[in-house]
Amino acid sequence: MLKKIIAMLLFVLAVAGGAAETKPQGFSAHIIPTKAVNIKDQFVGILPGRPPFIPRTVKAVCGEPFSVQIVFSGAEAKNGSVSLTGKISFTAPNGKKTVIPMQKFTMKPKGDMRGVFLLPQNLQVSFDPPDPKGNYTFELALTDCNAEKTATASASVEYVENIPVSPEFENLDKLFDNYYRTPCPQNIVSAFQSYLKRIPAQKQKEKQNFNPLPQLAFFCFVLKDNPQCVPAFAELFKKLHNEEKFLAGVVLNFASGSSAKTLDPNQRKAIGKQFPADPFAVGKVAVPWQLDVCWAEFLVRGTKAPVMKVVNALTLAKDSISIADYKKLAKPTREDRRKLMNGLTAMAAQWSLNSLAKTHPLIRYYVEAALVRGEVKDPVAGALAAKAVGIPVKLGNGKKP
Repeated sequence: MLKKIIAMLLFVLAVAGGAAETKPQGFSAHIIPTKAVNIKDQFVGILPGRPPFIPRTVKAVCGEPFSVQIVFSGAEAKNGSVSLTGKISFTAPNGKKTVIPMQKFTMKPKGDMRGVFLLPQNLQVSFDPPDPKGNYTFELALTDCNAEKTATASASVEYVENIPVSPEFENLDKLFDNYYRTPCPQNIVSAFQSYLKRIPAQKQKEKQNFNPLPQLAFFCFVLKDNPQCVPAFAELFKKLHNEEKFLAGVVLNFASGSSAKTLDPNQRKAIGKQFPADPFAVGKVAVPWQLDVCWAEFLVRGTKAPVMKVVNALTLAKDSISIADYKKLAKPTREDRRKLMNGLTAMAAQWSLNSLAKTHPLIRYYVEAALVRGEVKDPVAGALAAKAVGIPVKLGNGKKP
């Protein structure tokens, strides 16, 4: 049956700067079904006044996770606090209606009360048998307890057998670059097939530097977030051979415990021999290719954490040696090579921040907020990050604006 969870998110959210308490212009609310997983990060991880982007979901297949988010504006503040309560309901195609009451809560928003706020509760949903196919209507009644006003909103999502591959994202580069802004997990199998066709040319170009992990990371993160895609990807895996089969197996092996079970013990053993640890679980960046894994995670999810891992990699510049100085060494030691790698990684981190921030404003917003709020503790990393994304700000004192 339809899975539903009211998720309590304990944070204070605002998307507009200004006075802390103003007369509201009218209480309103909106309900937004979405497959995006970075909603919290967009509201919490960027400064007031920066626009969030929430792609709307209109169709979902069996087992496909999505959330129903609620935004509101114009709530009346008393003593700096707003007080809200309400209920959310969903009606199935067969007319069955389920009502879920919300807990009454009080929050102290930061910024101009004329701004848009994310409700600290949302509905996590997936359709599962025996849910009937068809349109599901989600309805909201949100009450501003201070003003004694209620705002209503509704949205619908169609439960369908399948979602066709999005032709506008058949181009692999476009898919990579726009995934978190337009989630289309149904493209994963065709996209992986396109990627496999690219490998010979990539090998020819990169020669001994060929490393498939950054691209495989993209598919791994999509599969992690979309368990409904595992059966189709596993079917593709069965049809592949040799290196192509191994690469698809790497994705399945590290996406989740359940997807790893689609491999037989010998296949898992062969992958474990080459990758004793999960290559896509980057805690602290140490080498350049791990930066690409972080960017793959960002491009799939649009979240702040991978961006901050790239920013933190800039600290390696403090313990590094330049290429020019390295070449002057008659007998470079292992320590010299480590410092050279640190320098190369820091350079790649700054270059990639600069390059990707030009087409992904969200990167700039994340870095900007981290700098202003004092989240970047290292002054060298902070200065290099600010320069990379073009932010003329000094490191903050840790106080949130």
